[in-house]
Amino acid sequence: MFHISFILVMFLYQFAVGCMILLALMPLQEVDVKFYQLASGLSSLLTSIGLGLAFYYPFQLPSSFGVTVAQQGPWPHLTLGLYLGFLASSLFLYVRMRLKQAAFAKILVRISAGLGAMALVSEGLLYRTQGMYDGLKSLVLPLHFLSGAMFLGVFVLAMIFGHWYLVKSMPKRLLARMAEMLIVVLVLRIVVVLGTFWLYSSEGAAGQQTISNLMDIAGGHGLFFWERMLAGLGIPAVLSYMIWKTAKLGANQSATGLLYVGVVFVIIGEMISKYIFLLSSIPI
Repeated sequence: MFHISFILVMFLYQFAVGCMILLALMPLQEVDVKFYQLASGLSSLLTSIGLGLAFYYPFQLPSSFGVTVAQQGPWPHLTLGLYLGFLASSLFLYVRMRLKQAAFAKILVRISAGLGAMALVSEGLLYRTQGMYDGLKSLVLPLHFLSGAMFLGVFVLAMIFGHWYLVKSMPKRLLARMAEMLIVVLVLRIVVVLGTFWLYSSEGAAGQQTISNLMDIAGGHGLFFWERMLAGLGIPAVLSYMIWKTAKLGANQSATGLLYVGVVFVIIGEMISKYIFLLSSIPI
């Protein structure tokens, strides 16, 4: 149950923060205020559930990761404080949007997104394995958490936005802009995953053996690895191109349908990614 809780909490936090980061990139003057209300309310709800699970099912990394509680230093308290700050700011934004007080909304969104991003970085430093405490590897998990959050956020927010456009009147070019952002974030996510492979492979025989075990279907974690790569990155990459093309043509209903499919695969891929991290200590 603790491992399931850990996966869910990481997923919920990244989902919530990713929505706020992508919301910060959208122009308030062209988007319905109620969309900002929906996005901030969703982030607040997801963060609340994540915090509740974290309190009810406290989690420590498996002993096989070789990290002691003392070694984690101040990161547990700092991470919790940042997530509480993120919850407070996103909830405050939601209340203001519900009261139709749009003044300083963009600043509040950016503050929330900034707090959320710092919380993810702090969490990445908290859950490092013993092998991630030196050199570039210390940045691997924070980068994975940030890119994973943006990946979830851009797909889900674009899907909600596309559906929102079907019932509300907003400029068509905004969905095309969301599709472009989706491709940029997808490329960033793939670069982070490939960079992780490079870092581990550069360690010589030991690192190459670790990667080989991760990819081995018969005797390693290959079944989950290839599911993650295909469902979580390969299929979304194909769908992203299709979404961008249909959005550019103004076929917003078709683009929204493709986004619904993409969200399913991205969620599956990111959940498997977190499970693989617990199995192998390698974030992909």
